[in-house]
Amino acid sequence: MRINTFMAAAAIGANAGLCTPAPPAGATDETRMNGVYSYADEDGLTGTWIIKTTCTPACVAHVSTAPDAGFDAPLVNGRYTVTRTVPEGAVCPDNSQHPVTVNQSWDPQTLTGEVDFLETSAPCGLGDQHDDFVLTRIG
Repeated sequence: MRINTFMAAAAIGANAGLCTPAPPAGATDETRMNGVYSYADEDGLTGTWIIKTTCTPACVAHVSTAPDAGFDAPLVNGRYTVTRTVPEGAVCPDNSQHPVTVNQSWDPQTLTGEVDFLETSAPCGLGDQHDDFVLTRIG
């Protein structure tokens, strides 16, 4: 089974209650990620994320993964973090597509991240429940 974590999320599962206060004045530049990024995971899947961050009052990365699709990820303990449902994130060997709920986070300094696959309705199950990914600024 293939898992597509970069695809657009129709249901946003960000936990606003987990937000941390905005970093001190000098630190906000370290957490801002305004720009276009290439997403590549350890399984070879790629995509494009357009990220705009706001830090009033807490920092949040607003990620666009496709026209009219994306998610918000608040900064929690130095990592942008979100739990979201990816509608067509699990692809079975018969090419049927199924939603998958993921917990995804990344470090704005190193641009490395992790995805934990929590649940799916895919009849083929989840073979690998964890992926690492890298973001590379391209614009």
